[in-house]
Amino acid sequence: MIMPGKVADGVKICESAFERLKAGLSVTPAHVGIDGSKITAGIVSVEAGFDRGYLKKSRKSHMSLIARIEACRAECRTTSNSKALQIKSAQNKAGKAVAELEQARDQLYQVLSQNLQLVERVRELENKLRCYQVSLEN
Repeated sequence: MIMPGKVADGVKICESAFERLKAGLSVTPAHVGIDGSKITAGIVSVEAGFDRGYLKKSRKSHMSLIARIEACRAECRTTSNSKALQIKSAQNKAGKAVAELEQARDQLYQVLSQNLQLVERVRELENKLRCYQVSLEN
């Protein structure tokens, strides 16, 4: 038989365990650093020192905490999906930037090569001009 107050104490212990898990301050080694999207009622129960099946949807006193756990999971899934999309977007932008950099570098080398050819051609023409000027003077 459950004593009055015992259920409420168990729920409070589970609530504390849930808050520790969300904060990343688990006392159970297996739960240290657990992702918020992986927190379940069973994990909260174990973190609180109960067996995995302590928290049940069928128990009225547990319904509120279980709803908060499920909401936390859903929010963390959305957040991690959003972060994954942000990372993928950043990687795409970085890839495009690298491609643009390579293209700009290729254009730079092409222009430098053309400039060197033009400089060499100008030298040749200046030398020819000098030769003509010298031949005209003589």
